[in-house]
Amino acid sequence: HGLTPLARVHAMAVTAGGVNGDPASPHFADQAQAYADGRLLPVPFSAAEISAAAVEVYKPGDSRRP
Repeated sequence: HGLTPLARVHAMAVTAGGVNGDPASPHFADQAQAYADGRLLPVPFSAAEISAAAVEVYKPGDSRRP
């Protein structure tokens, strides 16, 4: 029995408070306007989409914090 490939996932979301709780972060309120406008933003789902959208990559054990 082979696995059937899944259709491409199209996900949309918005985080009202942004994606970072640190007020000094550029991502603290980066989604606030989309939320106020009632717009959803695309969510990368596949490994390729996530890699293309990544701003920074952190691996557990790295000496720097994410």
